[in-house]
This record gives sequence, C-alpha cells and structure tokens, in this order.
Amino acid sequence: MTVPHRPREEFRGHTACTPPATGQLFEIVVLDTTGDDGRTRWSTVGWGVNRADADAIARTYLTRQLCPYEAVQIRHNGRLLAEHRR
Repeated sequence: MTVPHRPREEFRGHTACTPPATGQLFEIVVLDTTGDDGRTRWSTVGWGVNRADADAIARTYLTRQLCPYEAVQIRHNGRLLAEHRR
C-alpha cells in the first residue's frame, strides 16, 4: 500500500520522533571496570542534547547510590570536552 505524500502543514503540532543528528549531540562515556577480562574500557552510556544536559547526566553516573563510576567523559564529534571524576 502506498501512503500519499501530505503537505508539511498537516503536521503542525506534531513532535518529530527523529533525534538530532549525531554531530549535534554530546556523547557521555563512562570508565567501565566490570569487563569479563578484567580490563577497563570507556563505554558510551548516553547522549546529551547540549553541553549542560550532558554534564548533568554525567554527574549522576558519578554520584548514584548503586555502583557509581570512577570517571565520566563528555565528547562532541569525537573530541574530549570534559572529564569528571569522583
């Protein structure tokens, strides 16, 4: 079945489900020490829509009650912007 194209005006008030392009997001990466091989590695755990959002999320990974991480990094387009430690 073919769905006919509808003009953009019909979608006013609709919130797009598509996330922003990866280049616009801030990557949140934790230092994971729980690998089966005993080695530590940096693992992506989420994305922030802006720097402040990413920093706030990163701090929750350091201060959470159950298994807080030792370090969290914020990256943008592969470039390290900040590192938070406990």
